[in-house]
Amino acid sequence: MKKLLVWGYALQSLDELAKRKVPKVSLGEVGISEEFNPKKTHPDFDFPWSWFVKGQEIPTMPEKVYVCLKKARGVTFDFLPYNDFFIMSARFLEFIKKYGFDHDFGMSKVIIVNTKGELLTNEIYYLVRIVDWEIEDEIIYPDLGMDEEGFSLEAYTNSDKDILLSSNYNYSRAFMVSENLKDKILKNFSLPFLYSLEEWKELNNLDSFWD
Repeated sequence: MKKLLVWGYALQSLDELAKRKVPKVSLGEVGISEEFNPKKTHPDFDFPWSWFVKGQEIPTMPEKVYVCLKKARGVTFDFLPYNDFFIMSARFLEFIKKYGFDHDFGMSKVIIVNTKGELLTNEIYYLVRIVDWEIEDEIIYPDLGMDEEGFSLEAYTNSDKDILLSSNYNYSRAFMVSENLKDKILKNFSLPFLYSLEEWKELNNLDSFWD
């Protein structure tokens, strides 16, 4: 049985995101559109493919989309959660596939630009859709039922995979990764946001966030 860590952005990581110059989705710094419009770089995320309902056919994603970053001189992230999607580099996608990510819910190629429409990177990025009700939960949360907020202080898996998704809403915008994979992640990615479950709970504590 493998103990799991969380790879993602906690509610109280805004200062750290700013320090590392990672765009903050929650503050409206990331906009997605089918066609880039310099007069409306951050439109409402309301496209036929951006909303999907259980029991109905999931619409096909477009071949490409534009991701516009405010006040950015370059691209400083490997992945970002955005609603029910992840914006991720091809390098990141290749890595997580190598270690067990096998979901295929739809994907668009991403062109990342600034508010002037200037290309910010030549690296390939994708917008990857996640359908939470299709996730087969392979994670064991031994004390989940003891926490009214739905957090756990421990999580394990018996899966052969080392990178998993969770259907639990407290972890749905992050990846669950095997503790055994930590050294490989640190070797392949610059300063990833990796947390123990104890740290993840503390940094997503709404009560202390508003103190």
